[in-house]
Amino acid sequence: MDLQPNENIAHLARRVYTIAVKRARVLIVDDERPTVDILSRFLTSRGHAAVGAFSAEEALKTLASEPFDLILLDLVLPGITGFQALPGMLKLTKSPIHLMSGQTDSDTHKDAMALGASGFLPKPLDLKAVQGLLEALPPGPAT
Repeated sequence: MDLQPNENIAHLARRVYTIAVKRARVLIVDDERPTVDILSRFLTSRGHAAVGAFSAEEALKTLASEPFDLILLDLVLPGITGFQALPGMLKLTKSPIHLMSGQTDSDTHKDAMALGASGFLPKPLDLKAVQGLLEALPPGPAT
């Protein structure tokens, strides 16, 4: 890939990233609208599709009708918690499900992994960690 006239290194890096990284569909499950908004803007600015759900019940309905490449699931939600929703989600998708929480003690992390979560993201979220999850997604269609 040659650098075109008037093209800077940052623009070239964006071109390379766009070619190399799968365009993912991400389901963001969080009852805090600012978190959904920030993640959605971050994802769409990088060419991914983001869908927000503000409860576990809404997320389960969405997941039953649409495929996603990655699910980011908050632990503390009104009604059904992320821990309670996780087994139902795992029945609906083979895609990675990462729990998110401000509760960062080792027991919470261990419980998430024991229930089948693919990973755990502490809040406040590190967008570089989210970027790493996207880069690690396997090629192919969402499941």
